[in-house]
Amino acid sequence: MRIMVTGASGYLGQVIQRVLAREHEVAAYGHRQVAAHRQPLDLREAAAVTAAVERLQPDAVVHCAAYRDPDFCEQHPAEAWRLNVESARALLASLPAAARFLFISSDYVFDGVHPPYPEDGERHPINYYGRTKVAAEDLVLARGNGIVLRVPLLVGPGPRFQQSGFIAKAAQTIEEQAVSEWDDVIQRFPTAIDDVAAAVAFLLEREDTAGIYHFSQRTGGTQYAWVQRLADIMGVPRARLQPARSLVARPARRPVNSQLANRRLAALGFDRQTDFETVARQVLATRCP
Repeated sequence: MRIMVTGASGYLGQVIQRVLAREHEVAAYGHRQVAAHRQPLDLREAAAVTAAVERLQPDAVVHCAAYRDPDFCEQHPAEAWRLNVESARALLASLPAAARFLFISSDYVFDGVHPPYPEDGERHPINYYGRTKVAAEDLVLARGNGIVLRVPLLVGPGPRFQQSGFIAKAAQTIEEQAVSEWDDVIQRFPTAIDDVAAAVAFLLEREDTAGIYHFSQRTGGTQYAWVQRLADIMGVPRARLQPARSLVARPARRPVNSQLANRRLAALGFDRQTDFETVARQVLATRCP
């Protein structure tokens, strides 16, 4: 297939680009950090989106691009809507009818009150980021062959150690001598980014996969619990890690437990689960000596 990947300068987009390129012709687009294997495209400009799609004539689109920081979206709703919703609208309007469209969505479409959430669970976002995802999902699902893939917190090695998300940031803090506090309220389900990219390829390469899918690590824990495990892997004493048992006030509320149930993907035979320790060791191996 000829596949268009948006958000290819981002954490997930780069991994999806690499995985899909093993079997398909991939055209990757990014707004930041444009490289030789990535083309510049501002998805907030509908005319530019239309021109790119008409030039490429893709068989499928994987739409990863989004503002993902809930606090930014809460404070800049108009800008968040431009990228998180209107870019999907422009892509969908430009695509040939037969082309597949896979949209990366989020567990934040749920309120976190009644987990685990099945694919057909009632959406009730409690922040603006989640509301943009709901709106974009509706656009995608109105297309007969549209696919929505909801994912939670992603972990895995980035191009450099500093770009490896939660694990890299936590490891750097753990190695410092100061005492640090970690949230011990919100449940998180850190999911291997390579597994998510494999799920994307799996869904695109089948013809019977329209609709909503969830992909998440089944094991959950608070941020405090995960950094304790990371400290053990690193061989660093836990003594400087302290639990914070009240939520810090932030512009955007977070669901306390938005665990996703992977029912539909598992029913199709895809249930890849890379454990946290394996991913953490992969990330730590990318550190400079």
